[in-house]
Amino acid sequence: MCVSHMISAALALAAGLSLPVVGRARAFRTPSRPISISNSGAAQRVLVTDGLAPAALDALAAGGADVTSRSLTEDELCAGALAAYDAVIIRSATTLRADALSAGAAGRLRVVGRAGVGVDNIDVAGAHASGVTVVNTPSASTASVVEMTLALLFAAARNLPAADRGLRSGEWLKPPARGSRLGSELAGKNLGLLGFGRIARGVAAAAAALGMRVFAYSPHAASETASPLGVTLLPSAEELFCTCSHVSLHCALTPQTRLLVGGEMLERMPAVGPDGAACGSHLINVARGGIADEAAVAAALHAGTLTSYASDVFDQDQLPADPLFPSRVNSAS
Repeated sequence: MCVSHMISAALALAAGLSLPVVGRARAFRTPSRPISISNSGAAQRVLVTDGLAPAALDALAAGGADVTSRSLTEDELCAGALAAYDAVIIRSATTLRADALSAGAAGRLRVVGRAGVGVDNIDVAGAHASGVTVVNTPSASTASVVEMTLALLFAAARNLPAADRGLRSGEWLKPPARGSRLGSELAGKNLGLLGFGRIARGVAAAAAALGMRVFAYSPHAASETASPLGVTLLPSAEELFCTCSHVSLHCALTPQTRLLVGGEMLERMPAVGPDGAACGSHLINVARGGIADEAAVAAALHAGTLTSYASDVFDQDQLPADPLFPSRVNSAS
């Protein structure tokens, strides 16, 4: 749904206005104290910290919001910078801890909107304690992330990053040239999905159309959802990795899933597909940094037990300190 609709609906809810709720914003908790936002006709102030599409900003302004776009440091957040705003819209770059939310709620802050799915960068319990409603847009990025997953699957299977780097340096890395690696077809291979939410289900449908055999593990998945997509549910993450040469991560980052994918999991992955083709083992991560143990991934790439790792998320924002980069490993990210 449109982010502007999400925030408009949330602010209307918080203000107690009898306005229609547009779209499918999801409220995570009901605040522990009544929310009061003035309905005197004054524009509601909305802060956008991590950027939004111009059309979304225009829609917010057209709806009567006074919109400010700027990033804030952690010190500014803790010092109460959010107190001047009725709502703040964040993506993944901003982390809102309990102290920042409490400081904001001491002023005008009543709503936090996550322009995306995950809310692991928001202290939801802290927001609840401060009377701040947290909403997200569960389906807003589904198509985009499904497409990114497919792009990374193709890039990994066909070794496109290495081929691109070789061509840019004047080398034609086509077998039997030194440093070349044969690509492999995705058709006939086993794809494992760790997590089975909207995005994973979209990937499953696309992968099945490519001729892949799709498996999934999630403690919350039901056969009624998986069967129509032709997906086989497995009883554990360990069995998923034992079964699939290609695994894509689509679960939330929780204490239970942090560093879930380590060396032992990666060693379980077969490098040969059920069609008998030597395809290598490939890990895709478009979920959250921290689910895969990056040091273990780097070690597996060096050892050859993992053929490629394709990711657009990392455990730390400071990439030079990331174990995947100083090692100059073969990464499709």
